[in-house]
Amino acid sequence: MKKSFEVNIFNHKFTLKSEEDERYVQRVADFVNRKLFEIQEKTKSVSSLNIALLAALNIADDLFKMKLDKRGRHDKAKGKIKEIIQLMERSIEE
Repeated sequence: MKKSFEVNIFNHKFTLKSEEDERYVQRVADFVNRKLFEIQEKTKSVSSLNIALLAALNIADDLFKMKLDKRGRHDKAKGKIKEIIQLMERSIEE
């Protein structure tokens, strides 16, 4: 069941609904808040929209990189497993 939580993001109060617990929702809000203030500090932009868009792009970039890394590690592990199976099959045949 979804619960409502109040969070403060970029000096704006938001009411969020989530099935997650309050601690998780607050951690996500804090993460987004840190990203927004980091972007604001780096760009010196005063436009909240520009800051939000740049933060969203940065978060999306991080997510895509993590997914690619995970896929690469998965493919590498899959290759290693195939090698082990082949070695085991050879040793059984001998």
